Amino acid sequence: MSGGLLGKSLLTMNEEWSDMPIDMWCMVEFKAGRADIFHSTIPVNNDDWVIVEADRGRDLGKVVARDLPLHQVEWLLSSSPASSSPLDTPPFLDRPPSPSMSSSSSSSASSAASPTSMMAPATPSSATTPATTAAAAAPTKRICRLATPSEITLLVTKRQDEQKALLICQTKSRQKNMPMDIVDAEYQWDRRKLTFYFIADRRVDFRELVRDLFKIYKTRIWMCSVSATSKK
Repeated sequence: MSGGLLGKSLLTMNEEWSDMPIDMWCMVEFKAGRADIFHSTIPVNNDDWVIVEADRGRDLGKVVARDLPLHQVEWLLSSSPASSSPLDTPPFLDRPPSPSMSSSSSSSASSAASPTSMMAPATPSSATTPATTAAAAAPTKRICRLATPSEITLLVTKRQDEQKALLICQTKSRQKNMPMDIVDAEYQWDRRKLTFYFIADRRVDFRELVRDLFKIYKTRIWMCSVSATSKK
Protein backbone atom coordinates (compact mmCIF):
# COMPACT_ATOMS: atom_id res chain seq x y z
CA MET A 1 0.00 0.00 0.00
CA SER A 2 1.40 3.39 -0.98
CA GLY A 3 2.11 6.06 1.61
CA GLY A 4 -0.79 8.18 0.35
CA LEU A 5 -3.31 5.35 0.60
CA LEU A 6 -1.99 4.36 4.03
CA GLY A 7 -2.33 7.93 5.26
CA LYS A 8 -5.90 8.18 3.99
CA SER A 9 -6.73 4.81 5.58
CA LEU A 10 -5.37 5.89 8.98
CA LEU A 11 -7.19 9.22 8.72
CA THR A 12 -10.46 7.43 7.99
CA MET A 13 -9.92 5.09 10.98
CA ASN A 14 -9.17 8.01 13.30
CA GLU A 15 -12.32 9.80 12.15
CA GLU A 16 -14.39 6.68 12.80
CA TRP A 17 -12.87 6.25 16.27
CA SER A 18 -13.47 9.92 17.09
CA ASP A 19 -17.14 9.49 16.17
CA MET A 20 -17.55 6.53 18.50
CA PRO A 21 -19.50 7.39 21.68
CA ILE A 22 -17.45 7.62 24.88
CA ASP A 23 -18.67 5.36 27.66
CA MET A 24 -16.22 4.73 30.48
CA TRP A 25 -15.78 4.79 34.24
CA CYS A 26 -13.17 6.94 35.95
CA MET A 27 -11.82 7.52 39.42
CA VAL A 28 -11.65 11.19 40.41
CA GLU A 29 -9.62 12.39 43.37
CA PHE A 30 -10.42 15.37 45.58
CA LYS A 31 -8.75 17.04 48.53
CA ALA A 32 -6.68 14.89 50.90
CA GLY A 33 -6.89 11.85 48.63
CA ARG A 34 -10.66 11.39 48.88
CA ALA A 35 -11.88 9.76 45.67
CA ASP A 36 -15.03 8.52 43.99
CA ILE A 37 -16.16 6.70 40.85
CA PHE A 38 -17.78 8.67 38.01
CA HIS A 39 -19.24 7.76 34.66
CA SER A 40 -17.94 9.72 31.67
CA THR A 41 -19.34 10.23 28.19
CA ILE A 42 -16.60 12.71 27.27
CA PRO A 43 -12.93 11.94 26.52
CA VAL A 44 -10.72 12.45 29.58
CA ASN A 45 -7.17 11.45 30.46
CA ASN A 46 -5.34 10.82 33.70
CA ASP A 47 -4.39 14.07 35.49
CA ASP A 48 -7.19 16.01 33.78
CA TRP A 49 -9.09 18.38 36.05
CA VAL A 50 -12.82 17.85 35.62
CA ILE A 51 -16.15 19.25 36.83
CA VAL A 52 -18.31 16.45 38.23
CA GLU A 53 -21.76 15.97 39.68
CA ALA A 54 -21.76 16.30 43.45
CA ASP A 55 -24.20 16.66 46.32
CA ARG A 56 -26.89 18.98 44.91
CA GLY A 57 -24.30 20.74 42.78
CA ARG A 58 -20.87 20.49 41.14
CA ASP A 59 -17.36 19.72 42.35
CA LEU A 60 -13.87 19.82 40.84
CA GLY A 61 -11.34 16.98 41.00
CA LYS A 62 -8.53 15.27 39.15
CA VAL A 63 -8.85 12.08 37.12
CA VAL A 64 -6.48 9.50 38.63
CA ALA A 65 -7.73 6.42 36.74
CA ARG A 66 -9.69 6.18 33.51
CA ASP A 67 -11.46 3.48 31.53
CA LEU A 68 -11.75 1.21 34.56
CA PRO A 69 -12.61 -2.44 33.78
CA LEU A 70 -16.26 -3.29 34.26
CA HIS A 71 -15.57 -5.89 36.94
CA GLN A 72 -13.60 -3.30 38.91
CA VAL A 73 -16.41 -0.77 38.70
CA GLU A 74 -18.87 -3.45 39.81
CA TRP A 75 -16.68 -4.30 42.78
CA LEU A 76 -16.17 -0.66 43.80
CA LEU A 77 -19.83 0.28 43.54
CA SER A 78 -21.10 -2.86 45.23
CA SER A 79 -18.62 -2.45 48.11
CA SER A 80 -19.71 1.12 48.82
CA PRO A 81 -21.88 1.20 51.96
CA ALA A 82 -24.87 2.80 50.24
CA SER A 83 -27.29 0.68 52.21
CA SER A 84 -25.62 1.19 55.57
CA SER A 85 -26.20 3.94 58.09
CA PRO A 86 -24.78 7.33 57.06
CA LEU A 87 -22.85 7.33 60.31
CA ASP A 88 -20.61 4.60 58.97
CA THR A 89 -20.10 6.09 55.50
CA PRO A 90 -16.48 6.83 54.52
CA PRO A 91 -15.93 10.48 53.56
CA PHE A 92 -14.83 9.80 49.96
CA LEU A 93 -18.34 8.70 48.96
CA ASP A 94 -19.70 12.21 49.48
CA ARG A 95 -22.41 11.02 51.84
CA PRO A 96 -21.32 12.41 55.24
CA PRO A 97 -23.23 11.85 58.47
CA SER A 98 -26.31 13.71 59.57
CA PRO A 99 -25.49 17.13 61.07
CA SER A 100 -27.29 16.14 64.27
CA MET A 101 -24.86 13.54 65.53
CA SER A 102 -21.69 11.59 64.91
CA SER A 103 -20.63 8.01 65.36
CA SER A 104 -18.04 6.86 67.85
CA SER A 105 -16.86 4.29 65.35
CA SER A 106 -14.71 5.76 62.59
CA SER A 107 -13.93 4.38 59.16
CA SER A 108 -11.50 1.49 59.24
CA ALA A 109 -8.08 1.58 57.61
CA SER A 110 -9.42 -0.50 54.76
CA SER A 111 -11.90 2.28 54.04
CA ALA A 112 -9.24 4.99 53.88
CA ALA A 113 -9.98 7.58 51.22
CA SER A 114 -7.02 6.90 48.98
CA PRO A 115 -7.33 5.76 45.37
CA THR A 116 -5.18 2.67 45.93
CA SER A 117 -7.42 1.45 48.75
CA MET A 118 -10.39 1.55 46.40
CA MET A 119 -8.86 -0.63 43.70
CA ALA A 120 -10.59 -3.92 43.07
CA PRO A 121 -9.03 -7.38 42.69
CA ALA A 122 -7.17 -7.81 39.42
CA THR A 123 -9.40 -10.56 38.04
CA PRO A 124 -13.20 -10.65 37.89
CA SER A 125 -15.19 -13.32 39.65
CA SER A 126 -17.55 -15.65 37.85
CA ALA A 127 -20.49 -13.71 39.27
CA THR A 128 -19.39 -10.41 37.74
CA THR A 129 -22.21 -8.48 36.09
CA PRO A 130 -22.04 -5.54 33.65
CA ALA A 131 -21.33 -2.07 34.99
CA THR A 132 -24.85 -1.04 34.13
CA THR A 133 -26.06 -3.43 36.82
CA ALA A 134 -23.80 -1.76 39.36
CA ALA A 135 -24.96 1.66 38.24
CA ALA A 136 -28.57 0.61 38.78
CA ALA A 137 -27.77 -0.70 42.26
CA ALA A 138 -25.85 2.38 43.46
CA PRO A 139 -26.21 6.12 42.80
CA THR A 140 -24.03 7.05 39.83
CA LYS A 141 -22.50 10.45 39.30
CA ARG A 142 -21.00 11.64 36.04
CA ILE A 143 -18.16 13.77 34.76
CA CYS A 144 -19.78 16.90 33.29
CA ARG A 145 -16.86 18.51 31.47
CA LEU A 146 -13.19 19.44 31.61
CA ALA A 147 -12.37 22.27 34.01
CA THR A 148 -11.17 25.55 32.52
CA PRO A 149 -7.72 26.97 33.37
CA SER A 150 -9.33 29.79 35.36
CA GLU A 151 -11.35 27.29 37.42
CA ILE A 152 -8.20 25.30 38.20
CA THR A 153 -6.39 28.48 39.24
CA LEU A 154 -9.16 29.25 41.74
CA LEU A 155 -8.21 26.09 43.66
CA VAL A 156 -5.58 28.17 45.45
CA THR A 157 -8.25 30.54 46.79
CA LYS A 158 -10.46 27.58 47.69
CA ARG A 159 -7.66 25.99 49.74
CA GLN A 160 -7.04 29.27 51.56
CA ASP A 161 -10.72 29.64 52.43
CA GLU A 162 -10.83 26.03 53.65
CA GLN A 163 -7.88 26.65 55.96
CA LYS A 164 -9.59 29.73 57.42
CA ALA A 165 -12.81 27.75 57.93
CA LEU A 166 -10.86 24.97 59.64
CA LEU A 167 -9.30 27.38 62.12
CA ILE A 168 -12.69 28.95 62.92
CA CYS A 169 -14.32 25.56 63.45
CA GLN A 170 -11.44 24.39 65.65
CA THR A 171 -11.73 27.55 67.76
CA LYS A 172 -15.48 27.20 68.24
CA SER A 173 -15.13 23.52 69.07
CA ARG A 174 -12.59 24.31 71.79
CA GLN A 175 -14.75 27.13 73.17
CA LYS A 176 -17.63 24.67 73.53
CA ASN A 177 -15.35 22.01 75.08
CA MET A 178 -16.45 19.49 72.49
CA PRO A 179 -14.69 16.07 72.67
CA MET A 180 -13.63 16.07 69.02
CA ASP A 181 -10.61 16.94 66.93
CA ILE A 182 -11.43 18.93 63.76
CA VAL A 183 -8.78 17.83 61.25
CA ASP A 184 -9.84 19.19 57.87
CA ALA A 185 -12.33 21.37 56.00
CA GLU A 186 -13.45 21.08 52.40
CA TYR A 187 -15.66 23.25 50.26
CA GLN A 188 -17.62 21.71 47.44
CA TRP A 189 -16.48 23.49 44.28
CA ASP A 190 -19.71 25.47 43.89
CA ARG A 191 -19.59 26.45 47.60
CA ARG A 192 -23.00 24.88 48.21
CA LYS A 193 -21.60 22.62 50.93
CA LEU A 194 -18.81 22.92 53.50
CA THR A 195 -17.66 19.69 55.14
CA PHE A 196 -15.64 19.49 58.33
CA TYR A 197 -13.83 16.22 59.04
CA PHE A 198 -13.28 15.25 62.65
CA ILE A 199 -12.03 12.51 64.95
CA ALA A 200 -13.98 11.57 68.07
CA ASP A 201 -13.85 8.69 70.52
CA ARG A 202 -17.58 8.81 71.23
CA ARG A 203 -20.81 10.28 69.92
CA VAL A 204 -20.87 14.06 69.78
CA ASP A 205 -23.89 16.36 69.62
CA PHE A 206 -22.65 19.19 67.43
CA ARG A 207 -25.98 20.72 66.41
CA GLU A 208 -25.14 24.01 68.14
CA LEU A 209 -21.75 24.11 66.39
CA VAL A 210 -23.40 23.50 63.00
CA ARG A 211 -25.87 26.33 63.64
CA ASP A 212 -23.01 28.71 64.49
CA LEU A 213 -21.08 27.74 61.37
CA PHE A 214 -24.16 28.14 59.17
CA LYS A 215 -24.61 31.70 60.44
CA ILE A 216 -21.07 32.46 59.29
CA TYR A 217 -20.93 30.67 55.93
CA LYS A 218 -24.60 30.63 54.83
CA THR A 219 -24.17 27.24 53.17
CA ARG A 220 -24.89 23.60 54.03
CA ILE A 221 -22.63 22.40 56.84
CA TRP A 222 -21.69 18.73 57.16
CA MET A 223 -19.71 17.06 59.93
CA CYS A 224 -18.00 13.87 58.82
CA SER A 225 -16.27 11.39 61.13
CA VAL A 226 -12.95 9.98 59.92
CA SER A 227 -10.47 7.53 61.38
CA ALA A 228 -7.30 8.62 63.13
CA THR A 229 -5.27 6.94 60.39
CA SER A 230 -6.66 9.37 57.81
CA LYS A 231 -5.51 12.43 59.76
CA LYS A 232 -2.86 14.32 57.79
